[in-house]
Amino acid sequence: MKPKTFIVENKRRSANYKPNIWSYDYIESLTSKYTEAAYQRQIEKLKTEFAHIFDQARGVNKLRLIESINNLCLSSLFEKEIKGTLDALQFDVDGLEGLKDDLEATALYFKLLRQHSYDVSQDIFINFIDNKGAFKESLRTNIRGVLQLYEASHLAIQEENIMNEAKDFSKESLRNLDLDMDVSISKQVIDALEHPLHWTAQWFRVRRQIDAYEHQVDRNPILLELAKLNFNVVQAIHQRELQELSRWWRNLGLMHEINFSRDRLIESFLCTTGVAFEPHYACLRKCLTKVICFTLIIDDLYDIYGSLEELDCFTRAMYRWNSKEIEHLPKSMKLCFSALQDTMNEVAQAIHKEQCWNGILSFVEKAWADVCKAFLLEARWFNEGFTPSLEEYLKSAWISSTCPLISLITHLIEEEGPYEELLDKLEQKKNLIYYSSLIFKLWNDLSTSDVELERGDAPSSIFCYMREANVSEDTARGHIRGLIINAWNNINKELIERFSKHQRSANLIISAARVSHFLYCNGDGIGVQDCQTKQLIQNLLIEPVAISYNDHINGI
Repeated sequence: MKPKTFIVENKRRSANYKPNIWSYDYIESLTSKYTEAAYQRQIEKLKTEFAHIFDQARGVNKLRLIESINNLCLSSLFEKEIKGTLDALQFDVDGLEGLKDDLEATALYFKLLRQHSYDVSQDIFINFIDNKGAFKESLRTNIRGVLQLYEASHLAIQEENIMNEAKDFSKESLRNLDLDMDVSISKQVIDALEHPLHWTAQWFRVRRQIDAYEHQVDRNPILLELAKLNFNVVQAIHQRELQELSRWWRNLGLMHEINFSRDRLIESFLCTTGVAFEPHYACLRKCLTKVICFTLIIDDLYDIYGSLEELDCFTRAMYRWNSKEIEHLPKSMKLCFSALQDTMNEVAQAIHKEQCWNGILSFVEKAWADVCKAFLLEARWFNEGFTPSLEEYLKSAWISSTCPLISLITHLIEEEGPYEELLDKLEQKKNLIYYSSLIFKLWNDLSTSDVELERGDAPSSIFCYMREANVSEDTARGHIRGLIINAWNNINKELIERFSKHQRSANLIISAARVSHFLYCNGDGIGVQDCQTKQLIQNLLIEPVAISYNDHINGI
């Protein structure tokens, strides 16, 4: 019997994605002097000098130094010092001079402890509440205090009424400020309203934070030089990794045969720096970049290229991980499947080399099959003109976000302990994975739903809720933003109740939610390359921070 052939070429849709703007030659030509060992030695010298300063600091001043360390992405250099300080402060609120009467200090204390998964009560803010249960109106002029309160409010858990009031009060106060009064503080306010720290990948904001810290009156010059030098050294490491990935992607040659999908290697790598930027996460970044490149292609394959019959066949092949199932499919789909198999074998080998675990590929195969099953369901909805309820949509959407797949790779590479405990530890993270995936998908919908609806894609969460609740688009968007806030509240609760001793592992899992906030809050940061993502790539992957060669840098 002849194999069945599908003839649908004249019916194929297009998303009209623009060609990749970053050439392989350009990426592979990047150079940096900060690969030299002398710069790493200087980092160690500055680290030692600042550690002494940190040790001498007391009270609120020490909290401010911790905040600066966090904002400048230097936490991994001072992990023990920060933990020791917060462990002591958790049980010694009264030890911070003036804390109870200082909104800025109180909010900073609350924010830092919650950021590091300590259980601190919202009642710490009662002193700033009037007899009507609202924050005192006199606080509105305390700009730095209100700004800290706003950032702290994003670490709330469900049903914390004081923190909900804090968010409303601080947001309204900041939006009504006269931002012409102080250029430095106005930039911080604008950034905070657009990208709250707890919701945003740290590395994506590091250049802005370095610039802001440089203009602080109370800046520490050693910490500033350390932040600049560390950024440039880490950037040089990222450049080398990106060049290796560029050669892999170029040699794969897949995009020469696939013209319907997004060719976004550098954007994919950028996302991984938002997940984990530190040098010791090199294996994770390289594996995740390969996975993300393929999620974009396969997402586009289901969204715009394949017929329902072809996609059904492709999904069966994914479940069986067998290329014989797709012999009669178009060349592009066969090449995609074959390249995916080869690449996932590479990823499994890299994980084995990192962790000495066997049998990893079976986990990866199942995760890909689950993603494709969710993609197929959404393709069916499109083909049948069916609009699901929001609840039904979300049951599939959190999986089709591809975050569970990305979380699995992260878990396999970075989890510690016996192989036999792998699945149990993954199960413990299921809520973090679910809520992070939900946030990623909902931010994506808020950004791309109009374009996708215009070209006739499957309905987004916004359209599903509009149809179900019979409300306007603005109302639906407000509801979706509310779901994002609720998801973050649930994440915050998980971090405090279940991951106070495993913060690093938990933060890696929820990092996808933080990446999505920046990528999608002002448009499609992946599909459209000439938006804010292009500038972010320039800032983080290409252009080093300018360093004045003062006494700390002389001698290199």
